[in-house]
Amino acid sequence: MGCQITLPYLTTSPLRLRQSPYESFLCFSAGKLLTLVSDLFINLLISHHLFDLNPAMGSSGDVNWKLEDHPKLPKGKTIGLIVLDGWGESEPDQYNCIHKAPTPAMDSLKNGRPDTWRLIKAHGTAVGLPSEDDMGNSEVGHNALGAGRIYAQGAKLVDLALESGKIYEDEGFKYISEAFEKGTVHLIGLLSDGGVHSRLDQVQLLLKGFAERGAKRIRVHILTDGRDVLDGSSVSFVETLESELAELRSKGVDAQVASGGGRMYVTMDRYENDWTVVKRGWDAQFGHVTFFWNGNRSGYFNEKLEKYVEIPSDSGISFNEQPKMKALEIAEKARDAILSGNFDQVRVNLPNGDMVGHTGDLDATVVACEAADVAVRMILDAIEKVGGIYVVTADHGNAEDMVKRDKAGKPALDKEGKLQILTSHTLKPVPIAIGGPGLSAGVRFRQDLDTPGLANVAATVMNLHGFVAPGDYEPSLIEVVDK
Repeated sequence: MGCQITLPYLTTSPLRLRQSPYESFLCFSAGKLLTLVSDLFINLLISHHLFDLNPAMGSSGDVNWKLEDHPKLPKGKTIGLIVLDGWGESEPDQYNCIHKAPTPAMDSLKNGRPDTWRLIKAHGTAVGLPSEDDMGNSEVGHNALGAGRIYAQGAKLVDLALESGKIYEDEGFKYISEAFEKGTVHLIGLLSDGGVHSRLDQVQLLLKGFAERGAKRIRVHILTDGRDVLDGSSVSFVETLESELAELRSKGVDAQVASGGGRMYVTMDRYENDWTVVKRGWDAQFGHVTFFWNGNRSGYFNEKLEKYVEIPSDSGISFNEQPKMKALEIAEKARDAILSGNFDQVRVNLPNGDMVGHTGDLDATVVACEAADVAVRMILDAIEKVGGIYVVTADHGNAEDMVKRDKAGKPALDKEGKLQILTSHTLKPVPIAIGGPGLSAGVRFRQDLDTPGLANVAATVMNLHGFVAPGDYEPSLIEVVDK
Protein backbone atom coordinates (compact mmCIF):
# COMPACT_ATOMS: atom_id res chain seq x y z
CA MET A 1 0.00 0.00 0.00
CA GLY A 2 1.04 3.59 -0.59
CA CYS A 3 -0.06 6.60 1.36
CA GLN A 4 -2.55 9.32 0.49
CA ILE A 5 -1.42 12.89 1.08
CA THR A 6 -3.12 16.20 0.36
CA LEU A 7 -0.64 18.86 -0.74
CA PRO A 8 -1.73 22.49 -0.60
CA TYR A 9 -0.98 25.15 -3.21
CA LEU A 10 0.67 22.98 -5.80
CA THR A 11 0.57 22.61 -9.53
CA THR A 12 -1.57 19.98 -11.24
CA SER A 13 1.29 17.50 -11.53
CA PRO A 14 1.54 15.32 -8.44
CA LEU A 15 5.27 14.88 -8.76
CA ARG A 16 6.62 18.10 -10.20
CA LEU A 17 5.93 20.55 -7.44
CA ARG A 18 7.02 23.95 -8.64
CA GLN A 19 4.84 26.65 -7.12
CA SER A 20 5.87 25.56 -3.64
CA PRO A 21 8.97 23.50 -4.37
CA TYR A 22 9.74 22.37 -0.85
CA GLU A 23 6.36 21.11 0.24
CA SER A 24 6.57 17.55 -0.95
CA PHE A 25 9.31 16.62 1.49
CA LEU A 26 7.88 19.02 4.00
CA CYS A 27 4.58 17.22 3.87
CA PHE A 28 6.46 13.94 4.03
CA SER A 29 7.84 14.93 7.41
CA ALA A 30 4.66 16.55 8.62
CA GLY A 31 2.68 14.88 11.33
CA LYS A 32 2.60 15.53 15.03
CA LEU A 33 5.61 17.76 15.37
CA LEU A 34 7.50 18.82 18.45
CA THR A 35 10.14 21.39 17.64
CA LEU A 36 12.83 22.48 20.04
CA VAL A 37 14.20 25.98 19.60
CA SER A 38 17.62 26.70 21.04
CA ASP A 39 20.59 28.94 20.37
CA LEU A 40 18.35 31.28 18.44
CA PHE A 41 17.17 28.79 15.88
CA ILE A 42 15.19 25.61 15.77
CA ASN A 43 17.30 22.56 16.46
CA LEU A 44 14.95 19.65 16.95
CA LEU A 45 11.96 18.51 15.01
CA ILE A 46 10.09 15.38 15.97
CA SER A 47 7.55 13.86 13.62
CA HIS A 48 4.74 11.51 14.59
CA HIS A 49 2.36 9.60 12.30
CA LEU A 50 4.38 10.28 9.17
CA PHE A 51 2.36 10.72 6.02
CA ASP A 52 -0.85 11.15 8.03
CA LEU A 53 -1.34 14.71 6.82
CA ASN A 54 -4.67 16.22 7.73
CA PRO A 55 -6.71 16.70 4.53
CA ALA A 56 -8.28 19.76 6.09
CA MET A 57 -5.08 21.60 5.28
CA GLY A 58 -5.99 21.57 1.65
CA SER A 59 -7.55 24.37 -0.38
CA SER A 60 -8.65 24.88 -3.96
CA GLY A 61 -6.05 23.41 -6.23
CA ASP A 62 -5.04 20.66 -3.80
CA VAL A 63 -3.32 17.68 -5.32
CA ASN A 64 -3.73 14.19 -3.91
CA TRP A 65 -0.83 11.89 -4.53
CA LYS A 66 0.48 8.65 -3.22
CA LEU A 67 4.01 7.65 -2.29
CA GLU A 68 4.81 4.16 -3.40
CA ASP A 69 5.96 1.61 -0.88
CA HIS A 70 9.63 0.81 -1.15
CA PRO A 71 9.92 -2.71 -2.57
CA LYS A 72 12.63 -3.77 -0.10
CA LEU A 73 12.61 -1.46 2.91
CA PRO A 74 10.11 -1.68 5.77
CA LYS A 75 8.18 1.07 7.50
CA GLY A 76 7.85 1.86 11.16
CA LYS A 77 11.47 2.49 12.13
CA THR A 78 12.19 5.58 14.23
CA ILE A 79 14.69 7.77 12.41
CA GLY A 80 17.07 10.16 14.14
CA LEU A 81 18.20 12.77 11.62
CA ILE A 82 21.10 14.86 12.93
CA VAL A 83 22.48 17.90 11.11
CA LEU A 84 25.82 19.14 12.42
CA ASP A 85 26.20 22.83 11.65
CA GLY A 86 29.58 23.79 10.21
CA TRP A 87 31.04 20.26 10.20
CA GLY A 88 33.00 19.56 7.02
CA GLU A 89 35.71 17.09 6.08
CA SER A 90 39.28 18.29 5.58
CA GLU A 91 42.88 17.21 5.98
CA PRO A 92 43.88 16.71 9.62
CA ASP A 93 46.12 19.51 10.92
CA GLN A 94 46.27 21.98 13.78
CA TYR A 95 43.66 24.23 12.14
CA ASN A 96 41.14 21.43 11.79
CA CYS A 97 39.23 21.81 15.05
CA ILE A 98 37.15 18.70 14.38
CA HIS A 99 40.34 16.67 14.04
CA LYS A 100 41.80 18.22 17.21
CA ALA A 101 38.66 17.54 19.25
CA PRO A 102 37.88 14.18 20.85
CA THR A 103 35.01 12.95 18.65
CA PRO A 104 34.58 9.22 19.33
CA ALA A 105 30.94 9.16 18.25
CA MET A 106 31.57 10.66 14.83
CA ASP A 107 34.76 8.62 14.42
CA SER A 108 32.82 5.43 15.05
CA LEU A 109 30.47 6.25 12.17
CA LYS A 110 33.36 6.65 9.74
CA ASN A 111 36.10 4.22 10.65
CA GLY A 112 35.80 0.89 8.88
CA ARG A 113 32.36 1.63 7.44
CA PRO A 114 32.76 2.39 3.74
CA ASP A 115 29.25 1.23 2.89
CA THR A 116 27.48 3.55 5.36
CA TRP A 117 29.71 6.66 5.45
CA ARG A 118 30.58 8.98 2.61
CA LEU A 119 31.05 12.63 1.63
CA ILE A 120 28.54 14.84 -0.17
CA LYS A 121 28.72 18.37 -1.56
CA ALA A 122 27.30 21.26 0.44
CA HIS A 123 28.37 24.28 -1.60
CA GLY A 124 28.15 25.80 -5.06
CA THR A 125 25.83 24.45 -7.69
CA ALA A 126 24.96 21.43 -5.53
CA VAL A 127 22.90 23.74 -3.32
CA GLY A 128 21.69 26.15 -6.00
CA LEU A 129 24.44 28.77 -5.77
CA PRO A 130 25.99 30.39 -8.87
CA SER A 131 29.42 28.75 -8.94
CA GLU A 132 31.73 26.25 -7.28
CA ASP A 133 33.47 29.18 -5.60
CA ASP A 134 30.36 29.94 -3.52
CA MET A 135 30.51 28.51 -0.01
CA GLY A 136 27.42 26.87 1.42
CA ASN A 137 25.49 28.21 4.37
CA SER A 138 22.74 27.16 6.73
CA GLU A 139 19.93 28.62 4.64
CA VAL A 140 20.82 26.98 1.32
CA GLY A 141 22.00 23.81 3.03
CA HIS A 142 18.76 23.21 4.87
CA ASN A 143 16.76 24.29 1.81
CA ALA A 144 18.47 21.56 -0.21
CA LEU A 145 18.05 19.01 2.57
CA GLY A 146 14.33 19.72 2.77
CA ALA A 147 13.57 20.20 -0.91
CA GLY A 148 15.19 17.06 -2.21
CA ARG A 149 15.92 19.02 -5.35
CA ILE A 150 18.27 21.83 -6.40
CA TYR A 151 16.69 25.24 -6.79
CA ALA A 152 18.37 28.52 -7.60
CA GLN A 153 19.10 30.25 -4.32
CA GLY A 154 19.20 33.93 -3.45
CA ALA A 155 22.56 34.84 -4.96
CA LYS A 156 21.78 33.04 -8.23
CA LEU A 157 18.28 34.52 -8.39
CA VAL A 158 19.66 38.02 -7.90
CA ASP A 159 22.28 37.42 -10.60
CA LEU A 160 19.58 36.36 -13.03
CA ALA A 161 17.30 39.26 -12.11
CA LEU A 162 20.10 41.80 -12.57
CA GLU A 163 21.29 40.22 -15.82
CA SER A 164 17.82 40.19 -17.35
CA GLY A 165 16.70 43.51 -15.85
CA LYS A 166 13.66 41.88 -14.28
CA ILE A 167 14.62 43.28 -10.91
CA TYR A 168 13.62 46.69 -12.27
CA GLU A 169 10.22 45.43 -13.38
CA ASP A 170 9.18 44.49 -9.86
CA GLU A 171 6.41 46.42 -8.11
CA GLY A 172 8.81 47.32 -5.31
CA PHE A 173 11.22 49.02 -7.71
CA LYS A 174 8.40 50.80 -9.47
CA TYR A 175 7.23 52.11 -6.11
CA ILE A 176 10.57 53.58 -5.06
CA SER A 177 11.33 54.88 -8.56
CA GLU A 178 8.54 57.41 -8.11
CA ALA A 179 10.88 59.25 -5.74
CA PHE A 180 13.90 59.24 -8.05
CA GLU A 181 13.43 62.75 -9.36
CA LYS A 182 13.13 64.65 -6.07
CA GLY A 183 13.74 62.08 -3.33
CA THR A 184 16.61 59.94 -2.02
CA VAL A 185 17.19 56.24 -2.53
CA HIS A 186 18.58 54.60 0.62
CA LEU A 187 20.35 51.25 0.34
CA ILE A 188 21.33 49.31 3.47
CA GLY A 189 23.05 45.97 3.61
CA LEU A 190 26.14 43.90 4.14
CA LEU A 191 29.19 45.04 2.17
CA SER A 192 31.46 42.12 1.27
CA ASP A 193 32.09 39.50 -1.35
CA GLY A 194 31.46 36.66 1.10
CA GLY A 195 28.61 35.30 -0.99
CA VAL A 196 26.63 34.09 2.02
CA HIS A 197 24.61 37.21 2.80
CA SER A 198 26.08 39.68 0.31
CA ARG A 199 27.91 40.12 -2.98
CA LEU A 200 29.72 43.38 -3.67
CA ASP A 201 29.36 43.07 -7.43
CA GLN A 202 25.59 42.93 -7.07
CA VAL A 203 25.61 46.19 -5.11
CA GLN A 204 27.68 47.80 -7.87
CA LEU A 205 25.25 46.66 -10.55
CA LEU A 206 22.28 47.82 -8.52
CA LEU A 207 23.77 51.29 -8.06
CA LYS A 208 24.40 51.58 -11.80
CA GLY A 209 20.90 50.34 -12.55
CA PHE A 210 19.31 52.89 -10.24
CA ALA A 211 21.32 55.73 -11.76
CA GLU A 212 20.55 54.66 -15.32
CA ARG A 213 16.87 54.64 -14.46
CA GLY A 214 16.74 58.14 -13.09
CA ALA A 215 17.87 58.12 -9.47
CA LYS A 216 19.31 61.56 -8.66
CA ARG A 217 20.33 61.09 -5.01
CA ILE A 218 21.57 57.80 -3.50
CA ARG A 219 22.72 57.10 0.05
CA VAL A 220 24.38 53.82 1.03
CA HIS A 221 24.34 52.54 4.63
CA ILE A 222 26.97 49.83 4.88
CA LEU A 223 27.33 46.94 7.29
CA THR A 224 30.86 45.58 7.39
CA ASP A 225 31.28 41.82 7.54
CA GLY A 226 34.03 40.02 9.46
CA ARG A 227 32.29 36.64 9.62
CA ASP A 228 32.04 35.56 6.00
CA VAL A 229 35.27 37.36 5.01
CA LEU A 230 38.61 38.04 6.69
CA ASP A 231 38.96 40.63 9.43
CA GLY A 232 40.13 43.94 8.01
CA SER A 233 38.92 43.23 4.48
CA SER A 234 36.15 45.81 4.80
CA VAL A 235 38.64 48.57 3.91
CA SER A 236 39.08 47.25 0.38
CA PHE A 237 35.32 46.77 -0.03
CA VAL A 238 34.65 50.37 1.04
CA GLU A 239 37.34 51.60 -1.35
CA THR A 240 35.69 49.72 -4.21
CA LEU A 241 32.30 51.15 -3.26
CA GLU A 242 33.69 54.69 -3.01
CA SER A 243 35.18 54.35 -6.48
CA GLU A 244 31.80 53.28 -7.81
CA LEU A 245 30.05 56.19 -6.11
CA ALA A 246 32.66 58.64 -7.41
CA GLU A 247 31.96 57.49 -10.95
CA LEU A 248 28.25 58.07 -10.41
CA ARG A 249 28.96 61.55 -9.03
CA SER A 250 30.97 62.35 -12.16
CA LYS A 251 27.79 61.66 -14.11
CA GLY A 252 25.69 64.02 -12.01
CA VAL A 253 24.28 61.58 -9.44
CA ASP A 254 24.61 62.63 -5.80
CA ALA A 255 25.77 59.23 -4.51
CA GLN A 256 27.49 58.87 -1.14
CA VAL A 257 28.01 56.60 1.86
CA ALA A 258 25.73 57.94 4.59
CA SER A 259 26.38 55.63 7.54
CA GLY A 260 27.87 52.32 8.54
CA GLY A 261 28.63 49.82 11.24
CA GLY A 262 29.40 46.17 11.93
CA ARG A 263 26.89 43.45 11.10
CA MET A 264 26.68 42.06 14.62
CA TYR A 265 26.20 45.38 16.40
CA VAL A 266 23.94 47.39 14.13
CA THR A 267 21.14 45.37 12.57
CA MET A 268 22.13 41.83 11.65
CA ASP A 269 21.70 40.41 15.14
CA ARG A 270 20.60 36.86 14.40
CA TYR A 271 22.62 35.31 17.16
CA GLU A 272 22.88 37.39 20.35
CA ASN A 273 19.12 37.92 20.68
CA ASP A 274 19.69 41.54 21.61
CA TRP A 275 16.25 42.96 20.93
CA THR A 276 17.47 46.53 21.39
CA VAL A 277 19.52 45.87 18.27
CA VAL A 278 16.91 43.88 16.41
CA LYS A 279 14.20 46.51 16.69
CA ARG A 280 16.64 48.99 15.15
CA GLY A 281 17.03 46.83 12.13
CA TRP A 282 16.52 43.34 10.86
CA ASP A 283 14.28 40.99 12.79
CA ALA A 284 16.08 37.73 12.29
CA GLN A 285 14.37 34.48 11.40
CA PHE A 286 15.70 31.42 13.19
CA GLY A 287 14.37 28.12 11.86
CA HIS A 288 17.09 25.94 10.40
CA VAL A 289 15.32 22.58 10.55
CA THR A 290 11.88 24.09 10.05
CA PHE A 291 11.95 27.50 8.34
CA PHE A 292 14.87 26.84 5.99
CA TRP A 293 14.10 23.13 5.72
CA ASN A 294 10.54 23.97 4.73
CA GLY A 295 11.53 26.24 1.85
CA ASN A 296 11.65 29.47 3.89
CA ARG A 297 8.12 29.03 5.15
CA SER A 298 7.53 30.12 8.73
CA GLY A 299 4.81 29.03 11.11
CA TYR A 300 2.86 25.85 11.57
CA PHE A 301 1.40 23.80 8.78
CA ASN A 302 -1.11 22.32 11.17
CA GLU A 303 -1.12 23.31 14.84
CA LYS A 304 -2.86 20.05 15.74
CA LEU A 305 0.10 18.14 14.40
CA GLU A 306 2.96 20.41 15.40
CA LYS A 307 4.36 21.83 18.60
CA TYR A 308 7.42 24.02 19.03
CA VAL A 309 9.39 24.12 22.28
CA GLU A 310 12.11 26.69 22.94
CA ILE A 311 15.24 26.25 25.02
CA PRO A 312 16.56 29.79 25.63
CA SER A 313 20.03 30.50 24.36
CA ASP A 314 22.79 31.93 26.50
CA SER A 315 22.42 35.67 26.00
CA GLY A 316 24.78 38.57 26.41
CA ILE A 317 27.96 36.56 25.77
CA SER A 318 29.93 35.47 22.74
CA PHE A 319 29.62 31.84 21.71
CA ASN A 320 33.30 31.17 22.34
CA GLU A 321 32.71 31.98 26.02
CA GLN A 322 30.18 29.12 26.26
CA PRO A 323 31.22 26.83 23.37
CA LYS A 324 29.15 23.90 24.58
CA MET A 325 26.07 26.07 24.03
CA LYS A 326 22.89 24.04 24.57
CA ALA A 327 24.07 20.83 22.89
CA LEU A 328 23.47 18.69 25.96
CA GLU A 329 19.97 20.03 26.52
CA ILE A 330 19.10 19.49 22.86
CA ALA A 331 20.38 15.93 22.97
CA GLU A 332 18.46 15.18 26.16
CA LYS A 333 15.21 16.36 24.60
CA ALA A 334 15.90 14.33 21.47
CA ARG A 335 16.76 11.25 23.52
CA ASP A 336 13.58 11.52 25.57
CA ALA A 337 11.47 11.94 22.46
CA ILE A 338 13.04 8.90 20.80
CA LEU A 339 12.68 6.71 23.88
CA SER A 340 9.03 7.72 24.33
CA GLY A 341 8.11 5.68 21.25
CA ASN A 342 5.65 8.37 20.18
CA PHE A 343 7.55 9.70 17.21
CA ASP A 344 8.64 8.45 13.81
CA GLN A 345 11.31 11.03 13.16
CA VAL A 346 13.51 13.25 15.30
CA ARG A 347 15.31 16.00 13.41
CA VAL A 348 18.11 17.82 15.19
CA ASN A 349 20.47 20.68 14.35
CA LEU A 350 23.59 20.95 16.53
CA PRO A 351 25.01 24.45 15.96
CA ASN A 352 28.25 24.39 17.94
CA GLY A 353 30.82 23.93 15.18
CA ASP A 354 29.46 26.79 13.13
CA MET A 355 28.51 29.33 15.75
CA VAL A 356 31.75 29.00 17.70
CA GLY A 357 33.77 28.60 14.52
CA HIS A 358 32.59 32.02 13.39
CA THR A 359 34.31 33.59 16.40
CA GLY A 360 37.75 32.51 15.14
CA ASP A 361 38.63 31.08 18.54
CA LEU A 362 40.30 27.76 17.73
CA ASP A 363 40.49 26.44 21.28
CA ALA A 364 36.82 27.20 21.90
CA THR A 365 35.87 25.59 18.58
CA VAL A 366 37.61 22.38 19.63
CA VAL A 367 35.49 22.36 22.80
CA ALA A 368 32.41 23.07 20.67
CA CYS A 369 33.08 20.10 18.39
CA GLU A 370 33.59 17.79 21.35
CA ALA A 371 30.27 18.95 22.83
CA ALA A 372 28.47 18.29 19.57
CA ASP A 373 29.99 14.80 19.44
CA VAL A 374 28.78 14.06 22.97
CA ALA A 375 25.29 15.13 21.89
CA VAL A 376 25.48 12.86 18.85
CA ARG A 377 26.39 9.89 21.04
CA MET A 378 23.44 10.47 23.34
CA ILE A 379 21.05 10.50 20.38
CA LEU A 380 22.65 7.45 18.77
CA ASP A 381 22.34 5.53 22.02
CA ALA A 382 18.62 6.30 22.11
CA ILE A 383 18.22 5.12 18.51
CA GLU A 384 20.01 1.92 19.46
CA LYS A 385 17.61 1.25 22.31
CA VAL A 386 14.47 1.61 20.17
CA GLY A 387 15.84 -0.35 17.21
CA GLY A 388 15.82 2.71 14.99
CA ILE A 389 17.88 4.24 12.21
CA TYR A 390 20.22 7.22 12.33
CA VAL A 391 21.15 9.64 9.58
CA VAL A 392 23.97 12.01 10.50
CA THR A 393 25.11 14.77 8.16
CA ALA A 394 26.00 18.49 8.07
CA ASP A 395 24.77 21.59 6.26
CA HIS A 396 28.16 23.10 5.32
CA GLY A 397 31.77 23.27 6.45
CA ASN A 398 33.45 25.61 8.93
CA ALA A 399 35.23 24.10 11.94
CA GLU A 400 37.31 21.68 9.84
CA ASP A 401 39.51 24.41 8.33
CA MET A 402 39.94 27.64 10.25
CA VAL A 403 42.84 29.29 8.49
CA LYS A 404 43.09 31.13 5.20
CA ARG A 405 45.34 29.27 2.78
CA ASP A 406 47.51 30.29 -0.13
CA LYS A 407 47.35 28.73 -3.57
CA ALA A 408 49.60 25.90 -2.41
CA GLY A 409 47.23 25.12 0.44
CA LYS A 410 49.55 26.39 3.16
CA PRO A 411 48.36 28.71 5.96
CA ALA A 412 48.41 32.31 4.72
CA LEU A 413 49.94 35.28 6.54
CA ASP A 414 48.89 38.91 6.38
CA LYS A 415 51.19 41.84 5.57
CA GLU A 416 52.40 41.89 9.15
CA GLY A 417 53.27 38.21 9.11
CA LYS A 418 50.34 37.19 11.27
CA LEU A 419 48.29 34.07 10.62
CA GLN A 420 44.97 34.80 8.94
CA ILE A 421 42.30 32.96 10.88
CA LEU A 422 39.30 31.93 8.80
CA THR A 423 35.91 32.63 10.39
CA SER A 424 33.79 31.90 7.33
CA HIS A 425 32.22 28.76 5.96
CA THR A 426 34.26 26.59 3.62
CA LEU A 427 34.03 24.80 0.29
CA LYS A 428 34.67 21.42 1.87
CA PRO A 429 32.33 18.43 1.50
CA VAL A 430 30.38 17.19 4.48
CA PRO A 431 29.91 13.67 5.82
CA ILE A 432 26.78 11.60 5.85
CA ALA A 433 26.42 8.38 7.80
CA ILE A 434 23.57 5.90 8.17
CA GLY A 435 23.13 2.99 10.51
CA GLY A 436 21.44 1.68 13.60
CA PRO A 437 19.76 -1.63 14.44
CA GLY A 438 16.76 -0.73 12.30
CA LEU A 439 18.78 -0.41 9.11
CA SER A 440 17.91 -3.32 6.86
CA ALA A 441 20.60 -5.76 5.83
CA GLY A 442 22.04 -4.95 2.43
CA VAL A 443 21.49 -1.18 2.64
CA ARG A 444 24.59 0.69 1.51
CA PHE A 445 25.55 3.92 -0.19
CA ARG A 446 25.52 3.82 -3.96
CA GLN A 447 28.77 4.30 -5.85
CA ASP A 448 27.24 5.31 -9.20
CA LEU A 449 26.41 8.93 -8.29
CA ASP A 450 29.10 11.29 -9.58
CA THR A 451 28.69 14.32 -7.33
CA PRO A 452 25.85 13.83 -4.86
CA GLY A 453 24.98 16.63 -2.50
CA LEU A 454 22.64 17.67 0.28
CA ALA A 455 19.63 17.51 -2.04
CA ASN A 456 20.08 13.72 -2.26
CA VAL A 457 19.36 13.31 1.45
CA ALA A 458 15.58 13.79 1.24
CA ALA A 459 15.00 10.80 -1.03
CA THR A 460 17.37 8.79 1.13
CA VAL A 461 15.35 9.48 4.27
CA MET A 462 12.11 8.70 2.45
CA ASN A 463 13.55 5.32 1.48
CA LEU A 464 14.57 4.63 5.06
CA HIS A 465 10.99 5.34 6.09
CA GLY A 466 9.89 2.66 3.64
CA PHE A 467 8.76 4.81 0.70
CA VAL A 468 9.92 5.59 -2.81
CA ALA A 469 10.70 9.28 -3.34
CA PRO A 470 8.93 11.28 -6.08
CA GLY A 471 10.52 10.98 -9.48
CA ASP A 472 11.76 14.55 -9.69
CA TYR A 473 13.80 14.33 -6.49
CA GLU A 474 17.56 14.05 -6.61
CA PRO A 475 18.37 10.32 -6.46
CA SER A 476 18.57 8.50 -3.17
CA LEU A 477 22.06 7.86 -1.87
CA ILE A 478 21.28 4.29 -0.91
CA GLU A 479 20.66 0.96 -2.58
CA VAL A 480 19.66 -2.42 -1.24
CA VAL A 481 21.74 -5.40 -2.29
CA ASP A 482 20.69 -8.95 -1.66
CA LYS A 483 22.85 -10.85 0.80
